[in-house]
Amino acid sequence: MKKFCAGVVLGLAALIVPSSVQANPVEAKERPEYGAWSDEPPMVSDDAVGFAEAGQWAFSTDAALAVERRTQSNTTATTTVSVYPAADYFVLKNLSIGGGVGIAYVRTGAFSALSFKAGPRLGYNFELGKLVSLWPKLGLLYSYTEARGDDVDEAAGKQPLEVRSNGAAITMFAPFMLLPASNFFAGFGPFLDTDVSGKNRAVTWGFRLTMGGWL
Repeated sequence: MKKFCAGVVLGLAALIVPSSVQANPVEAKERPEYGAWSDEPPMVSDDAVGFAEAGQWAFSTDAALAVERRTQSNTTATTTVSVYPAADYFVLKNLSIGGGVGIAYVRTGAFSALSFKAGPRLGYNFELGKLVSLWPKLGLLYSYTEARGDDVDEAAGKQPLEVRSNGAAITMFAPFMLLPASNFFAGFGPFLDTDVSGKNRAVTWGFRLTMGGWL
């Protein structure tokens, strides 16, 4: 009787053990790379909205978009109309090349000036969080300005004023980008424009707002 019971136990063990051993490879094959079976957390991109991916176009108003008229007592009113849109293309993730182009018109009494600006730039986007990044850009800006004075009193021996000038400047802009929704961004940060042409070189710095989107 003891021999019979021992044989039954050994037989059941032979049936159970192989089936459990064969089940392990299946479970290992179906085991997910991340999740409950792994000690490693899933990788999550810092940028939750997908900004600055390779092949994207970004459009913005980095310089200005304004229609202004300034009046002051005992001075001549000034009217300014300007638009400087910019476009950038991400050749690689976070690496962009682009530029801006625009015009500005200023009129003060008999004096008027028309300016044209254009130039390339290179940028790199640093992801700081799911909805925040830093996108500094370095560029070269060429400008052409034509100014003239109208309604000059020629009878008094004066000639109409007409001046043409060219210039070039190195531009730097480092806005902190807020990405509240897909395909839309707003940024604010410091800028520095350094004139590299002429004798009286000017340096302009401050803070600038940019808004735009990407495709």
